[in-house]
Amino acid sequence: MCERVHVDEECLPAFRCRPPGVSRRPRGDGADRGLGAGSQEDHGRAVSWWPPSLEASHVARLREGLQALGYVEGRNLELLVAFVGGDVARARAVARDYVERGVDVIVAAATPAATIAKEATATRKIPIVMAPVSDPVATGLVQSIARPGGNLTGMSMMGPDLTGKRLSLLRDIMPGLKSIAFVGWTRDQNSKTFLAGIRVASSQIGVRLVEKMIDAVSEIDDALMAGLKADGVDAVVIQPIFQGHQDRIVATARGAKLPIVSDFPVFAEAGALMIYGMDDRSQLRRAGYFIDRIVKGTSPAELPIELPTEVAFVVNLKTAKEFGLTVPVSVLVGATDVIE
Repeated sequence: MCERVHVDEECLPAFRCRPPGVSRRPRGDGADRGLGAGSQEDHGRAVSWWPPSLEASHVARLREGLQALGYVEGRNLELLVAFVGGDVARARAVARDYVERGVDVIVAAATPAATIAKEATATRKIPIVMAPVSDPVATGLVQSIARPGGNLTGMSMMGPDLTGKRLSLLRDIMPGLKSIAFVGWTRDQNSKTFLAGIRVASSQIGVRLVEKMIDAVSEIDDALMAGLKADGVDAVVIQPIFQGHQDRIVATARGAKLPIVSDFPVFAEAGALMIYGMDDRSQLRRAGYFIDRIVKGTSPAELPIELPTEVAFVVNLKTAKEFGLTVPVSVLVGATDVIE
């Protein structure tokens, strides 16, 4: 069987499974090693960095990827789910618990989750699949893209100049763009990477950048947005680590008459003007590939990190109209989705 725990920057699942067609090997005392076999309380539970509001959609995509490879809960898969809503202490406790249970694989969706999982497996090298994280090399999670080393592998969000393309598209939609703000999280190891990228990209297109680093998502409030508006900011770029809080963030920005831009489709669905970034939904499904390889005997140290192959570009025309913007046809033809 295979176990999965979800604790991540986004999520971190852990689970236990056995390859399709492979008989279960009993431990010798009538119980299976790993995720609380036989316990209905544990069955179907996972740990995620994101709020519970994202559990249904995230877990469904992971299941899709596993089912496509022949893994079915109740037959050859046990899946543990527990969304911790960004609670570091809770995430650490869950990660430790699953390590003690002896799960076969931990899936970490997001850098904080992957970091916590790596720390928890320091003395017991349980394989970890990142699904995804931002820049695993820059944050020290792995040695290199081609040869991760250690017990982590999976997918990275970092692609060829996604930040530069995102800002270029924003300027196409907002020709009068002169100043943007970047709102990031001080406790995310990837903040430096995001900041470095947006500093270069904003400079290249001649746009002023205002940096706002916060300690908690609660700081993204009316006062912060009003202050950015008063400072002459035309649009706000939100670090994707705040996924799960997109409805409140977009509503708060709208109150200050500021459009939001980010990486993940859920932000556009919540009313952001546009998003441009890797398709995190497809990467959750893709996690099944890594799990399958690991369960069948491949070391995570030998599985290369995959970079984004599917980019999502979503434009919200309803929001554009609200801000008096006309999105050029040349921009719309490149969108993967348009919200009207």
